[in-house]
Amino acid sequence: MDHFSGGRSERETRLLARVACDVLSDFFQRYHQNRGVRFELGCSVIGFEGAGGHITSVRLADGRIVECDTAVVGIGARPNDDIARECGLATAGGVVVDQDSRSVTDPAVFAIGDVARRPVPIYGRVFRLESVPNALEQAKQAASAITGRTRPPDECPWQWSDQYELKLQIAGYPFDADGVLLRGDPATEKFTVFHMKGDLVQSVEAVNSPAEFMIGKQLILGRKPVSVAKLIDQNIPMKSVAA
Repeated sequence: MDHFSGGRSERETRLLARVACDVLSDFFQRYHQNRGVRFELGCSVIGFEGAGGHITSVRLADGRIVECDTAVVGIGARPNDDIARECGLATAGGVVVDQDSRSVTDPAVFAIGDVARRPVPIYGRVFRLESVPNALEQAKQAASAITGRTRPPDECPWQWSDQYELKLQIAGYPFDADGVLLRGDPATEKFTVFHMKGDLVQSVEAVNSPAEFMIGKQLILGRKPVSVAKLIDQNIPMKSVAA
């Protein structure tokens, strides 16, 4: 994602397309626009122009020039597994590890964090997680394996973002979800989106809703069926929903 003074240029056709649902994309776009941010969606930055050693504008792929005095470029990341691959370790867009964070090729090697392609048992999948909580969880796994201790309990993957007065907290991933439920009203700036697989919660996207986020994590990890009617009823506390 490329940023320019007074606005934001985004290659995708909506904000947060890689990590959040349409409801959150629309909400955050409106929220930022109401605070003076202009968005250019579905376009790419192809270059910068300047004079005297200072940037003066950003050139977009469609030929437009956007004047600015500062540009922040965020282009994502690629897992650097080159050394692991050269050493003969199994890689697949990251170092492939087991539930102890050990390389599946060489048990004397551990890999944690963004570079590790790890099992996530609650989804029955192996993939990379790019978050601080993931790196901390894997650090516990590796430390336990190295010291001969029992593997710590699995944790629910999660991540967060603070934007203005908003706290966005996301737990889990909407793999195989067949329904989306909304608890609360985005207009109140306090709501939660639940991605469901039948009566199981697969993922939670919570805005200023800590109870929904915390109990949502428990429901995802515990694979406990819930009542859809109770889940969307704000008059029913989340503790009662999970009971």
